[in-house]
Amino acid sequence: MGEKTTYLTHSITGDLTDKSKTKKTPRKDNQRRTRNFELMLGVLIVLVFAVVALAAPLIAPPTHNEDPYLVPRDGFAVVPQPPNTDHPLGTMKGQYDIFYGLIWGTRVAFRIGLLITAGRALVGVLIGITAGYFGGPIDAILMRITDAFLSFPLMAVILVFLTVGSGIIQGNYLLGDEIEQTIALALILFGWMQYTRLMRGNVLVEREKTYIKAATATGTPPQRIIIRHLLPNATQGLFVMIASDVGAMVATMAAFSFLGFTGGFNIRPAADWGHMLSDSRDFIIGMPGHAFKYWYTYMPCSLAILFFSIGWNLIGDGLRDVLDPRLNGRRVTKTQS
Repeated sequence: MGEKTTYLTHSITGDLTDKSKTKKTPRKDNQRRTRNFELMLGVLIVLVFAVVALAAPLIAPPTHNEDPYLVPRDGFAVVPQPPNTDHPLGTMKGQYDIFYGLIWGTRVAFRIGLLITAGRALVGVLIGITAGYFGGPIDAILMRITDAFLSFPLMAVILVFLTVGSGIIQGNYLLGDEIEQTIALALILFGWMQYTRLMRGNVLVEREKTYIKAATATGTPPQRIIIRHLLPNATQGLFVMIASDVGAMVATMAAFSFLGFTGGFNIRPAADWGHMLSDSRDFIIGMPGHAFKYWYTYMPCSLAILFFSIGWNLIGDGLRDVLDPRLNGRRVTKTQS
C-alpha cells in the first residue's frame, strides 16, 4: 500500500511538473521572440541610417567642390521657407537646405558616436582588465584613480577643456572643428570609468576559475593570459554598454551644440544635427497666432536624433537579453536537461 501511495505521489508530481513545463514553454518562447524582435528592430533602424550615410553623395550631392559637410544655401532671406520641390524639408534661416544637412549629418552622427564610444571603451577595458588581473596595490591605485575621475562634474570639465584647449586642437573634415574635438576628448577622458568597473568585475570572476589558475601554474606570461583567455571570456555586458553608449554620445553632443558650446554657425552651418537644432531654436515656438509654424526647422533633426538613439538602445537591450543566460533561461534549460 505504501509503495502504491509513493508511486501515485511521484506520478502526480511528475504530471504536474510536466504540465508546468509545458505551460512555461510558450511564455519563454514569446519572451525570446520579443527580445529578438527588439534586437532586429534596432539593427534595422541603425542599418537604415548606415545606408543613408554611405549613400549621402548620391542622395544629396554637394553643390560645389568644397567641404561637403557645409550646408549649401539658396538665398539670403532670414525667415525659413517651408518644404517645396527644390527643398523637400524646407530651409533654415539664411536659406540653408535642411534636407542636405539631415543627410550628411548622418555621417557626423556615426563619427561622433563610434569614435567617442571606442575611445571610452578602449581606455576603460585596458584599465579594468589590468586592475582585475593583477589585484593588490595595482588594483587599489587604479580604482582610486577611477573614483577620483568619477567625482568631476562633466559640465565643468568640458568648460575647462574649452578654455584650456582653445587654439591647441586643429579642426579637420574627418573629426570636426576644434570645439567639437575638444568636447569629444573630454567625453573620452572622463567617460571610461563605467567600462573599467564592468571589466574589473568580470575579470575578478574569471581570474578564480580553473583554466586561469592552470595557465598561471604552467608559467604562461600574464600578457598571454590576458589576451588569449581573460579578454575573450570577460566581456559580459561590454557590448551592451558599447551599443547603448553610441546613441547616448550623439544625443549628448547634440545637447552641447544646442546649448551653444560649439560654434558651427559662426560663418556657415555645418551638416550636424545638433548645430542645426541650435540654429532653429528661435523658431521652435513660432510667431504669435502661428504656433509651431516653423516645425520643419527642428522636427526632422529631432526625430533623427531620437530614432538614432532608439536604434542603438534597442540593440543594447537586445544583446543583453540574448547574451545574458539569466534572462533567456539557458542556464535553467541546461540544468533541467
